[in-house]
Amino acid sequence: SASVSDLSLLVSPFVALLLDIMIVAGLQKLAKRKGPYDINPGLLDYLTMDTYAFPAGHASRAAMISKFFLNHLVLAIPLRILLVLWALCVGFSRVMIGRHHITDVLSGFVFGYLQFRLVELIWMSSNTCQMLISIW
Repeated sequence: SASVSDLSLLVSPFVALLLDIMIVAGLQKLAKRKGPYDINPGLLDYLTMDTYAFPAGHASRAAMISKFFLNHLVLAIPLRILLVLWALCVGFSRVMIGRHHITDVLSGFVFGYLQFRLVELIWMSSNTCQMLISIW
């Protein structure tokens, strides 16, 4: 079972991911930039709000989560390198499959880092996390 101090390491990234989904979806609706190819969105794309390309949500979430792990987990250097490579591969794979322009992905990385910084500023204490979980 997780201790009370571990709760903030579980709840804060979850809140950060929810924040990322809302911010990226809002920015995509404002920018209304399509991907590099004229691909008609499928039903799943509409359900997941994945019709616009700027900024790249996969890239922002990968950057944010990898930065979170790098800051809060003690990892050996090879694992740290693999984590950064994973985030880069997630972002650039979206360019390779034609869903995003390179600038969409780069901006996604920047937004992910900025959101990480925001979540670090409003980091929830273990007591706050415990209260949120008890409400759930």
